[in-house]
Amino acid sequence: MQDPSRTATGYPAQPYNHHNAAAQYPYAAPPPQYYHPPPPRPYASRSFFRAFFATMICLAVIFGVILVITWLVLRPSLPHFTLTTLSLSNFSANSSNQSLTGTWRLSFNVRNSNKKMSVTYNALHASIFYHSKFIAESSLAPFKQETKSETTLNATFSAANSYLEQRAVNDLNGDRSKSSVPFDVQVLASSSFRSGSWRFRTRLLKILCRKIAIGISSNSSSGELIGGAKECQVWT
Repeated sequence: MQDPSRTATGYPAQPYNHHNAAAQYPYAAPPPQYYHPPPPRPYASRSFFRAFFATMICLAVIFGVILVITWLVLRPSLPHFTLTTLSLSNFSANSSNQSLTGTWRLSFNVRNSNKKMSVTYNALHASIFYHSKFIAESSLAPFKQETKSETTLNATFSAANSYLEQRAVNDLNGDRSKSSVPFDVQVLASSSFRSGSWRFRTRLLKILCRKIAIGISSNSSSGELIGGAKECQVWT
């Protein structure tokens, strides 16, 4: 039992009165604040890129169609190269020191069969071979061919004690014993086709005349082309 003589040290807790709390805060609480990020920077829409690429594709197709139609209308064809003459002089093939000496002179008939396009040969480089073994080379002067025209093109090759491997020298002397030595002639020509204001891209023409036989015997140092003119292969 509680001692009545003990002094009270506290007061009983007051009950919570919500009316008193409302009186202390007469205003409604502010609404919560939220962070709103700035709107993203504007970018081109996908439809713009689709339209752009579609336009580029259409332009490329139209340009290609124009080129094809122009090509078909003009009908350009490659020129024709015919080797008409070939002579060899001061020729010797020494197997002991694997050397070759000689002078080759040849002529081409170059024909432009195009009716509407001229051909300009900006640079020509010719080489002569024996069984794919290089012998000599020569640079030729540039020239222009008008439509439906023919041009004679001359070239000279010289070799003075040029090296040729032993097996090739032996094969060459073996052919001389048969009085017929075959040579290959190659021409590389940087050329362009033009019709009026239309000019097509520069092309590298490759001309190859294979197995051009020269009649020359073992005890002779000169010879001439056998069998007449030879048509050469031309491609790009």
